[in-house]
Amino acid sequence: MKRFRPQVLVNGYRKFFERWTVSAHVLFLLAVGGLLLQACNGNMPWQKTPPPVLLDDPAASDQAYLAPDVQPPGLPLATEQRFEDVPVPKGAKPDLERTFVYQSASLHVGRLVYSSRASITDLAQFYIREAPTGQWQLQNTVEAEKGVQLLFHKPGQSMTVEVKDLGLAKGRRLTVTVTPDGGSGGGV
Repeated sequence: MKRFRPQVLVNGYRKFFERWTVSAHVLFLLAVGGLLLQACNGNMPWQKTPPPVLLDDPAASDQAYLAPDVQPPGLPLATEQRFEDVPVPKGAKPDLERTFVYQSASLHVGRLVYSSRASITDLAQFYIREAPTGQWQLQNTVEAEKGVQLLFHKPGQSMTVEVKDLGLAKGRRLTVTVTPDGGSGGGV
């Protein structure tokens, strides 16, 4: 069995560095020094966040902090809506064959059907977040195996939001039914 001899290892490194010229040694030391300086500054190429900014001016720290404009999480609101008080998520595609709408000066009733690639949870959270802007109040929620149903109410009207999973290829069906207060809210 051979024994480990440190002298052999040291001699190997010595021969390796003897082959190098003086300029190669200088380049090696500069490269190592550059990496160490970058590490001290926190600017390593593999870091994803920039280093913190230090304020040199004490007067600048007295200024009020302005928070960045951050979009709320979840689905955004579509720019076009059939009824002004009924929100529709951006990206929902109307299914005109299943949609029915009646609108007059004093009444609007309808069943708005959309298809969407968004998840059931995202669609339900969209209505929980956005419906109150149209004065809708959430009354109850029913969660089932393949979908969710939300019932909203406001004076004189009811709104039922149903989201059903149609499978991986078809996405989700979103059905929003608006009826006068006292209506079933389930189908028109």
